[in-house]
Amino acid sequence: MKISQGFTLIEMSIVLIIIGFLIGGMFVPLSMQMNQQKIKDTQKTLQTIKEALMGYAIINNNLPCPALDENGNESTANPCSTYNESDGYLPWADLGTDKFDAWGHPFRYRVDKTFTTNIPNPPNTNELIIQDNSSPTPNSLSSANVIAIIYSCGKNGIPDGTNAISGYTGANCSPTSSPTANNTYTQDFYVENQFDDILVWLPKTILINQLTSAGNWPP
Repeated sequence: MKISQGFTLIEMSIVLIIIGFLIGGMFVPLSMQMNQQKIKDTQKTLQTIKEALMGYAIINNNLPCPALDENGNESTANPCSTYNESDGYLPWADLGTDKFDAWGHPFRYRVDKTFTTNIPNPPNTNELIIQDNSSPTPNSLSSANVIAIIYSCGKNGIPDGTNAISGYTGANCSPTSSPTANNTYTQDFYVENQFDDILVWLPKTILINQLTSAGNWPP
């Protein structure tokens, strides 16, 4: 009786296919885990930037204008002359914060220009709106309470939703020119290849409370 030795080509092919599926199944969760960690790291950095904005306001009695480039320095010659009706780069050099999100894209920053010269009394504002679709009941946050927005373009490096104003090319969250004016920004659930922007915003009430606690309000 003849005994067969080794594997046939068909058997080896089947084994290789099974191994390929197993390896592929391992890499997909790992990729998802890495992306989730980057989201958490970016959210943490955004909260740090938000706190730095409040500290800046306490010291200077105003919020900084967006920076004109990735160097992160607020323009002092004519503040907000370029981005007074739109967003720009985060003035990270003035704030002493990180300039990139976890994917290596520069943070974007939008501010109600009324608050870039001083903190008005009364602190009226009517410029910025957050469309929050990530809550169980989607809603628009009152423009009377949103005075600054910082956001990451996320994994794809491109502003999504209402954040996708004109002037952007390539996946690096950097405009080639001054973006078109826009006052409504979207916060939403993460959806791969559809929406991955990460936003935080500074409410007027929180800033005024911080200024009051520091003894800087009312002016």
